[in-house]
Amino acid sequence: MLRIIQSDVCEACGHIPLSGRLVRMTLQLFALWLLLSGLERLRDSLLEGTSICLAAIALFVWATHNFRVKAKKLLGVARNVAARTSRWSLGFLLLVLIIVPAWLWWDASFRSAYTWARVDLGIPDAMGEGYLDLSSLSELMIQVTEEPSYYQRTHSFSVLGSRIAAMIFIMCGSAVALLLAGTHIILRGASKTYLVGFVLVVSGLVVFINQQDNLLWYAVRHRISNDLPRFQRALEPLLQEWPTRPGTLPEIGRFFAHKKRPGKLTPLGKTQYRTHETFGADVEKLPDGGVRFALEPHYLFLLEYHPPGSSGPQVEISGDNWTSHLVRSDRIAEGWYLTEYGAVRN
Repeated sequence: MLRIIQSDVCEACGHIPLSGRLVRMTLQLFALWLLLSGLERLRDSLLEGTSICLAAIALFVWATHNFRVKAKKLLGVARNVAARTSRWSLGFLLLVLIIVPAWLWWDASFRSAYTWARVDLGIPDAMGEGYLDLSSLSELMIQVTEEPSYYQRTHSFSVLGSRIAAMIFIMCGSAVALLLAGTHIILRGASKTYLVGFVLVVSGLVVFINQQDNLLWYAVRHRISNDLPRFQRALEPLLQEWPTRPGTLPEIGRFFAHKKRPGKLTPLGKTQYRTHETFGADVEKLPDGGVRFALEPHYLFLLEYHPPGSSGPQVEISGDNWTSHLVRSDRIAEGWYLTEYGAVRN
């Protein structure tokens, strides 16, 4: 095989016979497979993965006829493509920097769409693992309920599918735009103005990603502040008498309650992916006589009411399997607090 690779090129015209081309193509495909294997191996062993990738690159170069000439042609094509699309790439990234924070601010379903998009793209996500667990559980119940699984329902365009598709488009489009803009800069075809604009836009995207949790907190606070009367109407009958059996309440709708679950009720119905927060899976009576509402669709934060004279949100909540510690709280109105807790398994 080595003799075929070295002697299959006609010195006069550079022609490669069919047998030589087949051998080279086979080696190139093997090199690409080896490269993918090395990239997968990087997760377990950096040294071993790097060695495999370097060996794959060396094999591909060795099996490629006239590699330097082809590399120069490929570099020229890349330079032309990057130059022609440089403005569009930077404009797309700037548009993402404007649209995505606005989307986060106004849409309560943003985080759900973001998490599902990461799951669908194979990006590790702690919350996404919980989504997949719910989906697996719902698939086991399909034969009993004859309803779509959790994954199928959330990906329906009438529920969350359109948002997930938009998020995937933004994430993939941003990756391509970053690649094209970065290539344009690396190949020394970018002006100083373009370079400054690129640095500013990328810096803005990095800040947004790093501060996403804080932005979500302030966005939820803003939406809840504007929507507080709805929660106040739901609170009134609960303060008068806590339900001990299933029924219907203003704003909450149908719910389940039982005397064996004192101080707890569960709103019935599927998660509603709306632009504002709604009542989540748990409504709980607090030790000081207040009420705690879970907020769907994201379930990131809680809304609590504490009566006058109480000390406000609890610093620690002990349960049978979990202990929750207060991460942060913010007073929205008299007696009303937005809270976030971090849970630790006992």
